[in-house]
Amino acid sequence: MKQLVVEKNNPTPILWDTPIPNPGPGEILIKNHYSVVSSGTELAAIEVANTSVTDKLQNSSNIDKGLDLLKKEGIGAVWNAVFPKNLLPLQLGYSSAGEVVKVGKGVSAYHVGDKVVSNGGHAEYVVVSENLCSRIDENTDIKEAAFTVLGSIALHGLRLSETSLGSKVVVVGLGVIGQLVCRLAEAQGSEVIGIDPDPERSKYGDNFFTSADDVELKDVDSVIITAATSSNEPIELATKIARNKAKIVVIGDIPLNISRNDFYYKELELVVSKSYGPGRYDKQYEALGNDYPIEYVRWTENRNFEAFTKLLSQKQIHLLDLVSEEIAFEDAPSVYEKFEDEIKPLSVVLRYNIDAEPKIKIENDLQPEPKTSKVNVGILGAGNFAATTIMPALKELKRECKILGVASSKGLSAKSLAKSFKIKNKYSTEEEILNADEIDAVLILTPHHNHSDLVIKALNKGKAVYVEKPLALDMQSITDIEESIYRSENPKLFIGFNRRFSKSAQFIKQKLINNPANSINLRFSVPPLDSDHWTNIKEIGGGRIVGEAVHGIDLACFLFDSLPQSISASAPVDKTNNMVKDNQVFLNINFANGSHASLQYFSEANQILSKERIEVHGEGNSYILEDFKMLRFLEGSQDRSKTFSTGKGHKESLSIFFDYVRDKSQNPFTWEEIKAVSKAAIIAQDHINSGQQHNV
Repeated sequence: MKQLVVEKNNPTPILWDTPIPNPGPGEILIKNHYSVVSSGTELAAIEVANTSVTDKLQNSSNIDKGLDLLKKEGIGAVWNAVFPKNLLPLQLGYSSAGEVVKVGKGVSAYHVGDKVVSNGGHAEYVVVSENLCSRIDENTDIKEAAFTVLGSIALHGLRLSETSLGSKVVVVGLGVIGQLVCRLAEAQGSEVIGIDPDPERSKYGDNFFTSADDVELKDVDSVIITAATSSNEPIELATKIARNKAKIVVIGDIPLNISRNDFYYKELELVVSKSYGPGRYDKQYEALGNDYPIEYVRWTENRNFEAFTKLLSQKQIHLLDLVSEEIAFEDAPSVYEKFEDEIKPLSVVLRYNIDAEPKIKIENDLQPEPKTSKVNVGILGAGNFAATTIMPALKELKRECKILGVASSKGLSAKSLAKSFKIKNKYSTEEEILNADEIDAVLILTPHHNHSDLVIKALNKGKAVYVEKPLALDMQSITDIEESIYRSENPKLFIGFNRRFSKSAQFIKQKLINNPANSINLRFSVPPLDSDHWTNIKEIGGGRIVGEAVHGIDLACFLFDSLPQSISASAPVDKTNNMVKDNQVFLNINFANGSHASLQYFSEANQILSKERIEVHGEGNSYILEDFKMLRFLEGSQDRSKTFSTGKGHKESLSIFFDYVRDKSQNPFTWEEIKAVSKAAIIAQDHINSGQQHNV
């Protein structure tokens, strides 16, 4: 399919060929019929997208983070963290209408064939969650319906103004959202006056003016600012014309350099509107589909969508006269040049060829690969970890593997990753990769909740599997994987517990051959994540214990040469919103050979500390490792140190995996080992507040 994007450092929008996205749980796949170009928002996004890395690093917090990463992990880590991200394209658009062609697991409110509106972008196909779309009926013009998200922005701002029948409303800025605010306010019976310096925009209403000086403005109940400008004039005008105790609502992107006296003497109220209503930017609502109770939050994003489309269906508002131009989607890149003209279009509607069969661009002819000593690899997942960690490692291992395809559920990230690392994507979808006989192995780098299903699918297809941790988020999934292993003729399962393959960990392991350790202390000091980061959402990320601290459990297992037997865990959990709060985790793990490991996981410690510190003790010897680079080892009366230039074993683990796939080595992991470590992490995460011991 095609979608409209802006590449980094290229201000001209282009059409990219990408795979059709696949809806996950709670999501629907929509074939777009129309989408609306919002010039102000999209041009601003293009400008941000083309801000250089240097400019972005001018922010003091970014500088501090970069310097900290430089000190801890070197210039390569800084480059890998910044450069790939900077190459990710920006998808344009956020207001569209079309037809449902596929629904994800758990979706019951929508069915194939439903006509819907959504916040999907300019693309032939879009995937959105249930709460970010709304059904439209046969009375609604689908072209008008494509304005719904823009209309919901206007509707939410109008609601915040608390105006009603007979209220006097002044709208400053008569772009498409300003026009929509005016029409909604008129529909509710308010007296509406619009102001915009562009005479072309003032032609759309009888009470629209190019200057506030052209009309007598008194007893103004509310001023709604939809303008986008760097000038402070809109807010100054609003305070001047508003009556005492009036309300000023800001929808547009303007500076808020307010005068205290202006607000003080009139007791004015200022509200900044947040997009299209409650739920915006709330991952519990948008990603997981958890609704707000209507008795507490009457108008959410979704309910604003429904209200706006109802107005369209009942013909209480009309929008087609706001369409300056209708352009075929294939010509979409040319639209943005029009917004640079002296006379700018108010709005442009993109029309999609709904009769065309979907095409997924495959960049070569699907001829079988010649058999070589290299492992033919398919990559599932193209997120930040893939871009910054795995792909640079694979680049160094190009003599051992050949990447034939990169796939992701959304398609765009896979295309971007392949382009960034000059991969000719022979297979572009998950299904193509899993079904391709010539692909020897798959790397599963998706969000955590997809791991177990993809492992099972890949094993069932006879692929060797490298899965990033965690293996699974629950016990049943581990059981399902185990059954798949037993059914497979020659199962090859390798997990991304890379720490044990680092040069420093291997060095310590050799030291312990004759003098086994019986005690290990591991401390993780990691940067904090936003409370709603996907890692902390139980259903998606599972929490940071299963997602990262599990490395410590595996490393202890490796150094002890024993399996975990019992584990106790304690950490605060916010049970009110289903978000894991594992910023202070304490784990105690007992092993089958009598050894013991304690693990502390902090995200609130001073970040000057090393990210990972490991202390290994036994037989009078101690080994202290900082970030897998600086090792101090005390043996008897000797106090020595050693420096390691390599990292945490990502490249080494992948190299060993490729040898295993080619039958050049044995799997360094037993299934019992993978299962025990994975179960221990799940138990710790599930019982994080109990403080009780649980058998692994």
